[in-house]
Amino acid sequence: MKICILFPGIGYTVDRSLLYYSGRLAMNKDYEVIKVGYHDLPKNIKGDEEKKLKAFEMALSQVEEQLSDIKWKDYSDILFIGKSIGTAVAAAFGKKNLDGFGGNIRYIYLTPLEQTFAVAEPNSGIVFTGTSDPWVVPEKIVSESQRLDLPCYRYEDANHSLETGNVERDIAILSEVMAKVDEVI
Repeated sequence: MKICILFPGIGYTVDRSLLYYSGRLAMNKDYEVIKVGYHDLPKNIKGDEEKKLKAFEMALSQVEEQLSDIKWKDYSDILFIGKSIGTAVAAAFGKKNLDGFGGNIRYIYLTPLEQTFAVAEPNSGIVFTGTSDPWVVPEKIVSESQRLDLPCYRYEDANHSLETGNVERDIAILSEVMAKVDEVI
């Protein structure tokens, strides 16, 4: 059996394009898809490391509760798809709760925060980031991806949602990202 968990960002829900279509691709390949969510997280966390850490800890705790009934050993293939803070939550959840799991665990990191790389495992997934993402230092995302041997795809002038403001370009980026996500799935 195969399972895919979607980990949203704080403002980027599972119904927005990157996560919505990733989930649809997983469903098309017979994954059971579960969407997690967060509530009552601190506001205005950008640039405030203390609030960001608090939001991460709260989100991780909420996810652990939401996923507590899953019998992970029943699955041979586990796919975690995270966006923004969801990438850090996914990596931390996997490390904390699935250490020693004998099956296949993979991660798709959509615009990860730098904190994700403190808990991400080497050779465990794929990274997508934009060169104009105001939430991170893009060069740091690339260097951390290289350090952990995670393929990293950068999109010129793309922001934290992998959008540029040019609709045609944004659709092309989404299409390219989804093609790569489909390959991973």
